[in-house]
Amino acid sequence: MSSYVGPYRVLRLINQGGQGSVYLGYDERLQRRVAIKIYSLPADRASRRQLQHEAQLVAAMDSPKIVQVHDVIESPRYLAMVMEYVPGCSLEDFLSGARPSLAAVMTIGIDVAGALAIARRQGVVHGDLKPGNILLTAGGRAKLTDFGIARRKGAAAGDTRPGSLSALAPEQLDGEPPGRQGDLFALGILLYRMLTGRHPFMRDSTLDVAALRSARHEPLAQAAAAEDELPVAMSQLVDQLLQLDPGSRPRGTVRARQAMREVMRGIPLASQRTLAQEAAPYFRADGPQDIATLVPQELGSDGRSRLIAGSGVVHRLRFWWSGLHGVRRGAAAAGLLALCLLPLIVATAGRETTIAFAEPSVNYQAGVVAPLGFTRSWLVTQVREVAAARSNRIRVVGSAGSTSAAPRYGSRRPAPSPVRADESITLDLRCRGELCVLDLARAGTGEARASQAVLLAGGSLQDWERVVRGSAAALFSR
Repeated sequence: MSSYVGPYRVLRLINQGGQGSVYLGYDERLQRRVAIKIYSLPADRASRRQLQHEAQLVAAMDSPKIVQVHDVIESPRYLAMVMEYVPGCSLEDFLSGARPSLAAVMTIGIDVAGALAIARRQGVVHGDLKPGNILLTAGGRAKLTDFGIARRKGAAAGDTRPGSLSALAPEQLDGEPPGRQGDLFALGILLYRMLTGRHPFMRDSTLDVAALRSARHEPLAQAAAAEDELPVAMSQLVDQLLQLDPGSRPRGTVRARQAMREVMRGIPLASQRTLAQEAAPYFRADGPQDIATLVPQELGSDGRSRLIAGSGVVHRLRFWWSGLHGVRRGAAAAGLLALCLLPLIVATAGRETTIAFAEPSVNYQAGVVAPLGFTRSWLVTQVREVAAARSNRIRVVGSAGSTSAAPRYGSRRPAPSPVRADESITLDLRCRGELCVLDLARAGTGEARASQAVLLAGGSLQDWERVVRGSAAALFSR
C-alpha cells in the first residue's frame, strides 16, 4: 500500500460510500489540501469511460457553486479524482442533527439551484441531487458535488444509471434516464426535507414507491411544524417542483431562484447570514488525526494524470505555472508568449499581407441624403488608409481600392494574373431615417473580426470620416 496518489500525499479517510472512498490529501507543490475520491475501475470499457466522463463534465464547469476538479490520476485498476477540498460538512451531516432556519434553507436552495443552472447550460444533468452531495462551507455557502451519474443531454437512452432512492423522480421508476426535470423534482424533495425535517416520499427510511409513483405527498404548508409560518411563495414553489408530470414543473431554475430570493428579501438582514453559524457544530474536525493513510500502491508513483497531456516535464510545468501568482505569473506569461511568437515573427518578417475589398454595399431609404462628397470609393479609401497606417506591409489588391502599381503606358505586356488576397474586407452601409449603420468585417489568416459604426444622415463628411476611421481602427487593432 502507498500513502501517495500520484504526487498527492494522502492524509486520512473523509467518507466511504457506494461509489468510492473520499480522502483528505495534500499537494506539497501548491501547498494546499485536496479531496481525493478513489474508484475501483470496472472491468468493462463502457463503465470505465463513464468514470472518466464524470471528471470531464465537472472540470468543464467552473463555478464557486460546484466543487472543482484539479486532476485525475489513473492506474490499471483504479481511478482517483483530485478535487477542491471544502472544509465544513455535508448537508446530510447538518440535517441529521439540526433543523436549519428559513434563511439557511434559502441560502442553500439558491446556491444549489444556481449550480443546476450552470450544469444545464453545459447540457448536463446531475441525477443524484441529495443532501450527501451538497457541501456546506465555512463561509456559509453550499457547493454541489459528485456528478458521478451525470450525463450529457442526448446521451444514449439505455444509459440510465439510477441515482439514490432519496433523489428519484417518478418517471425514473419507469426506466426513464435522469433528466433536467428530474433534477427539479429532486430540488423540491430537498427543500421539502429542509423545511419540514422529513422526506416527502420516505416512510421509516424506506421509499414509498406507490406514493412516489403518484407524487402523492402531504402539502408543504401542512407538513411544516405548527410554529413555522412558511411563506406562501415557498409552499407554491415546492408543490410545483413536486408535480407528477414533468411538464407541469418549472421549465428551469429561474422561477425557483426568484421565489427563494423574494423570501430572502423578507428576512431581516441580520438573520440572513446564519448558515455557517448553524452548521459549524457539524463541521469535520481537522487535527492530529490528519496523518498519512494507505491507499492502493499502484496509484502512487505509477499513477498517471488523465487531465494533463503526457507526463514528466509537462506535468511539472503545469504545477509550476499553477504555483505562480501576481507579477511572477505575468512575467512568466510574457516570456512564454514571446518564446512562442518568435518563430512566427521570424517566419513572417518581410512578408507583405494582401487585402482585397469587396465592392461596398450601400442601401439608402428613400429621402436619405449622404454628405456631399461621399462615394463608395471614398468609403474604401478611409478604411484602406487606416489599414496602411497600422502596417506598412499591407497592400490592397482587387478592383475596389486597389493600390497596385501604376500602368506603364505603351507597354504591350499582358495584364498581370490576379493576386490571391490573404484577407478580405467587406463594407455594408444601411441608412434608415436619420441613422446610418456601417458594418465592417475582416476575414482571413485564421481569424475574423467585425466592427460597427452609427452615422448621422445629416452629418458632415468630416464627421463621417472621423467615425468611419475609428471603426476601421478597431477592425485592425491587435
